Amino acid sequence: RRTRKAVETCLSSETGRWILKDHEAARCEWAITALLEGQPVNLVLDRTFVDEETRWIIDYKTSSHSGGDLEGFLASEEERYREQLARYREAVALKETRPIRTALYFPLLDRLLEVD
Repeated sequence: RRTRKAVETCLSSETGRWILKDHEAARCEWAITALLEGQPVNLVLDRTFVDEETRWIIDYKTSSHSGGDLEGFLASEEERYREQLARYREAVALKETRPIRTALYFPLLDRLLEVD
């Protein structure tokens, strides 16, 4: 049920459809290996593509939130995954010349949260 709801919400959402549309250089579950801090690391990016000359890296999060303080929850998730997205950005930047933006997408909440 949870997966079905996430997919349905994503497909019915303008943001979800933008993430999934056929963008330039689009990939899902893109496995890459990069040398970071002198060590090889294996990473898997949920979704990446180029839109308007910007490389996007989007990590899906199926977390749900009930109750109050949605913004507090999202701020907590941003902090929780900031380092992971920074590693993705660093790895992709080794070969990417365009600007790179990273974000978390919560399909159950239909929220795209850009993480700097």
